Amino acid sequence: MPYNLFGFTVETDYAFRTPMVQSDETPDLAFSCKPVETARNLNGADRIYCSDSKNKYGESAVQLFRHSDTEIMRFPRIADFFISPGSIECDLLAPRIAYMVEICLLGHVLAYTLERAGVSPIHGASLDFDGRAAILIGDSGAGKSTLAASMLCAGVPLVADDIAALEIRDTAAFCRPGYPQIKLTPEQAHYFAGSTDGYEKVHQDFQKLGVPVADLGTFTGNPLPVGGIYILERTDAETDTPVQLVPLSQAESLKELLKNSFITEIVDTTDMRVPRLQRLARTVRILRVTRLRYPGGYDRLPEVLRAVRADLG
Repeated sequence: MPYNLFGFTVETDYAFRTPMVQSDETPDLAFSCKPVETARNLNGADRIYCSDSKNKYGESAVQLFRHSDTEIMRFPRIADFFISPGSIECDLLAPRIAYMVEICLLGHVLAYTLERAGVSPIHGASLDFDGRAAILIGDSGAGKSTLAASMLCAGVPLVADDIAALEIRDTAAFCRPGYPQIKLTPEQAHYFAGSTDGYEKVHQDFQKLGVPVADLGTFTGNPLPVGGIYILERTDAETDTPVQLVPLSQAESLKELLKNSFITEIVDTTDMRVPRLQRLARTVRILRVTRLRYPGGYDRLPEVLRAVRADLG
């Protein structure tokens, strides 16, 4: 079954639990997954990266190896992903936590594949304002999920949650669509969807739930030209301040995009570091990047939506 995923047409017989958009395009990427009893021997492969974060066994939680034209992203005791041109193969080492396949694939693995394809994965949400994408990025706690969900419920289609895939085409920037699901806390899900019933945790050790976009609004499955990038800065809910839009310089914009790039630590150890910097430098010459200061509180969210819509014109 082919799916449209971050601009790739992915051919797979893997049964995703995450909602996906089917495609009738010719596949350009194949994905397969099979359970294995032991990890493949990587002797002879060059180890490129080991994360500082560790699993409970003291092993680097994410590791990257290269062997010939194949790169292997290893999540020890969970799964190995063999990434080669046009193909991703997964060896699942822990069938009891098979849900981790999608977490790894839809996060680190596809972000790495995007980088290899010359597309910049930015940690943020993207929404469709009348055919132009508005990308929301910011630190943890800045309110990306809350703001994206409020816009979705107000009739603004979602383009992507978690990863905004930025592609430069000639003198324009486009955002590739992700998949029709948004991650929300139980509080957010209850507020925007009216209930938490039927929503599963994205990861068993964390709070967020996977909420299908169809329960809140609609999804845009086509790449869109980017109208603007917004760096979120949420103020205290008790502060009665208006929404403020502050344009950033190109230097400030580049700093923010680098800071909010996905898998930065991995890319920095590879030959993709300089091309990524060059792409993002082109991006900030093409796009407006704006700091969006807004007051906290659900009751102020419509005001933020109006400000973004007016800014995009």
